[in-house]
Amino acid sequence: MMQSIDIDKSTRQDSGPQRHLGHELRHYWYHVRQFSRNARLYLLAAFLLGVNYEFFQLLLNLYLKELGFGESNIGLINSSRAVGMSLMAIPAAIILSRINLKPVLIASGILFAIFSVGVSSNEPLQLILIFSVLSGMTFAFSRVAAGPFYMRNSTSEERTHLFSFSFGVLLLAGMVGSLTAGRLVPLMSELAGDSILGYRYTLYLGIAIGMLALIPFAMLKPTPASDEERRIKVTREQFRRRGTFYFKISFSNFLIGLGAGLIIPFLNLYFRDKFGLSTSTIGFFYFCTILFMFAGTLAGPVLARRYGLVRTIVFTQLLSIPFMLTLAYTQVLWIAFAAYVLRAGLMNIGVPVATNFGMEMSSRAEQGLVNALLMVSWTSSWMLSTAVGGRLIEQYGYTLTFNITIVLYILSTLFYFWSFKGVEKRGDDKAGWAIAEQEEA
Repeated sequence: MMQSIDIDKSTRQDSGPQRHLGHELRHYWYHVRQFSRNARLYLLAAFLLGVNYEFFQLLLNLYLKELGFGESNIGLINSSRAVGMSLMAIPAAIILSRINLKPVLIASGILFAIFSVGVSSNEPLQLILIFSVLSGMTFAFSRVAAGPFYMRNSTSEERTHLFSFSFGVLLLAGMVGSLTAGRLVPLMSELAGDSILGYRYTLYLGIAIGMLALIPFAMLKPTPASDEERRIKVTREQFRRRGTFYFKISFSNFLIGLGAGLIIPFLNLYFRDKFGLSTSTIGFFYFCTILFMFAGTLAGPVLARRYGLVRTIVFTQLLSIPFMLTLAYTQVLWIAFAAYVLRAGLMNIGVPVATNFGMEMSSRAEQGLVNALLMVSWTSSWMLSTAVGGRLIEQYGYTLTFNITIVLYILSTLFYFWSFKGVEKRGDDKAGWAIAEQEEA
């Protein structure tokens, strides 16, 4: 039996909503204070990279539209970064299991910044695609390293909180990035006297903020991989023995990524095209959405302790479906905005919980591989569906695309529940859940 999921016996002694809320906040803060120095430094670096990521998430589509690209080519450019991440994910997991993380993270951070400048500075489609693929390949290292790094620099007591907090940090970075980027574009455009240059200079500023992540990366103390981690291999025997588990956890993630890639990258264009909103207003919408996602992320460990990791993922994803349906059909801006933020908040509660579940279900020797498989399954499906999504929106509009996404989300959630419903057992003290088994093929 693996480690139990954050069981706190004092939970049973609290009664009343105020005492319960106070207890949960104290409980959460207690575990946050247990984060190691290395974990805190990585969280800071992730925050700075996240601000850079949000600049591109918010502005790149709008910038490309300003350059005259249609939705099909924009989808192709969006998917090209996922191509690079998919190609590099498993090789990165093997490399990172064998060498010191610090120089790799620093080198990949520098290269990521260079390639991001290439994406922002060129106008021919072929050059943008090349630099986008290269930026995805270098970005893969920091993404793949995160899960095993957190496992290596935490204990079972605070681990669920660390994974949720790490995702919350990315959301906090998103709030800062979306508000800042949306307001900077008009200012930069006015200073440069050109809207295209305004977008470009704002993207450059985001890259500069991301470069600051090199400082906390340089301050990391070496944490050598254990002998088990160094044995990570991609072999026929490994997949024969654990292939069923790899397939189940990857396929559900693949379906979610397939649905998300069809519509999520185009939501900024959805609000611009359908409701005629400005860049700064869309940036404010992103800020509000990420605020809800941040609140949901903080609730993740609480829900996981009460209902288990698997049930938390399944329930929150199913609850998000009606709001996605609302986005597909509403013509009223405030309803679309409410559905947008509530859908994002619910859907993303389970993201760090799912990563934590994947790590808990894996031995130390395979955590890097499982983290890479989760990443590959997401980015490869995103790569495929983003290219298709742009074409679907161009030809049929947003409603059909939303509905296809909904079907894929439902299929993924049902498959996940069917695959893992029996894996967790409630603890004897009824204050938490435990992983009851590791699956074998």
